[in-house]
Amino acid sequence: MHASRPGILIPMAIAAVTVTACVTPNSPMVTKALQTISAGHTGCLPEDNQISNLNAAADGSGTWNATCKGKAYLCSSFLGVGSSASYSCAPVAQ
Repeated sequence: MHASRPGILIPMAIAAVTVTACVTPNSPMVTKALQTISAGHTGCLPEDNQISNLNAAADGSGTWNATCKGKAYLCSSFLGVGSSASYSCAPVAQ
């Protein structure tokens, strides 16, 4: 799924986790962005997604887990050429 141009702010916020000391992986800004991204994939409202295991890279890519209603999802982001961002989530393999 490709996000529109405003969506590029989210991978950049994730990237900021590893680039600056101003944003931490557990910051409310990053958590809220990941909850919202995950919502369309988990079928849960953003505030119902619990975010954990954030692994962010300076290039805007990253992975995290979103858990909702007892189900865990592995999510990923990638900031491609031309500032297009893509996100995906899938049930965690058992």
